[in-house]
Amino acid sequence: MRSLGPRYFALWVGQTISQLGTYIAFLTIPLLVLHIQEATGTGSTLDFSIAYALEFAPTLLLGLVAGVLLDRWHLRPVMVATDLLRASAFFYLAAEVGSYGISTVFVMAFLIGSMTTLFDGALYSLIPSLVKKERLSDANSFVAASQQANFALGPLVAGIMAVAFAGPGLGLFVNGLTFLVSAASLKWVGRVPHHRRPEDEIAPFFTEAVNGIRYLWAEPRLRITTIASAVPNFVMGFIEATFVVLAFDVLQAESEFEVGVLLFAMGVGGVVGALVAPRIARRFGLGKTLVVGMAIAGVGLLLVMFTTYGLLALALQAGWMFGVSVINIPLATVRQHYAAESMLGRVITASRAIGWATLPVGALIGGWLGASESSYPWVARSFPVLLIATALWLYTTVVWTDTFGPGFEPTDEAAAHAGETETVDEPTP
Repeated sequence: MRSLGPRYFALWVGQTISQLGTYIAFLTIPLLVLHIQEATGTGSTLDFSIAYALEFAPTLLLGLVAGVLLDRWHLRPVMVATDLLRASAFFYLAAEVGSYGISTVFVMAFLIGSMTTLFDGALYSLIPSLVKKERLSDANSFVAASQQANFALGPLVAGIMAVAFAGPGLGLFVNGLTFLVSAASLKWVGRVPHHRRPEDEIAPFFTEAVNGIRYLWAEPRLRITTIASAVPNFVMGFIEATFVVLAFDVLQAESEFEVGVLLFAMGVGGVVGALVAPRIARRFGLGKTLVVGMAIAGVGLLLVMFTTYGLLALALQAGWMFGVSVINIPLATVRQHYAAESMLGRVITASRAIGWATLPVGALIGGWLGASESSYPWVARSFPVLLIATALWLYTTVVWTDTFGPGFEPTDEAAAHAGETETVDEPTP
């Protein structure tokens, strides 16, 4: 990591602390929903799905607008501002526990999700300004590894705090504190030159948003990987939104602590996957790495649905999340490699908007189909098949045969197919 430079290291520290807050919230918000349900004696599984969907809906609703703004604004101040706003939201939720209802949680989930959309878009748009193109895969890997480590640590910490302090209040306060620390740490990144050159013409707002979509759709690798990313996000939307239900009803966990342990196992697998993904990509290429990760995630998730809490379930949880992490590295790197610098914010946020749009859709559809105790296990066992089918589809596309990018050496077989791939004219920014 040191070879990527001190400014990247400062950026990595900031996002790592911020992500810790995000993943503590991954369990504290559902526990807050459960706390309100128990206090009022009302509610259903759908409440968890709605809260989750509202947190991720801004990725779609604001994604295209955010991309144009990120291509016009300086990125580091955006990250600091979004950290401060998220901190304020969590401090309010922590201070007023017991005095508000489920509708307040829904509003705050949407606000927090909106700020996270801007933060993540700025993060991945800023990395190419700090790191050489041939090291982008490594830079993305460290970001993903820290995210997965927080995915392991955050819910576990949240579960322990909820049990020890009999409620979600402390976890919500710690959420807010992590975002404050993250905002302060971003100071050490220093001023970053804007990724858009001064001579680049600034078109009307709507025109720039449309050009971002046109560019994304015209480049075959960007188009296919964006479509492909929508499938695991559809599945993850359902799994993440209803994980408390999954842990208790399917995997037979007996306490909040065991729910945290299951999430911890997922995080461990995710860390390992994120760290080894760049090596796999350098050996086999970005596209093949994506396809293999998709297959591993699908098969592993399908198998875990037929187990109960124990060592096997924990190993399978780690295994399928290993696959998800292997998916994420080539997805992020493809966007950074194949997008023009002047359109980086628009391409990244548009791709994330389309790909992540299925998170709330998966949460709502899965929550609706699995609303009863009898239907939920069957829904949970059906969703992983979508990942396996997507891996088979990607195997037939240019993503499998020729998606490498600068800094990656294609195999002889892939080089022979290079002349058969699609080419596109770059649209005017």
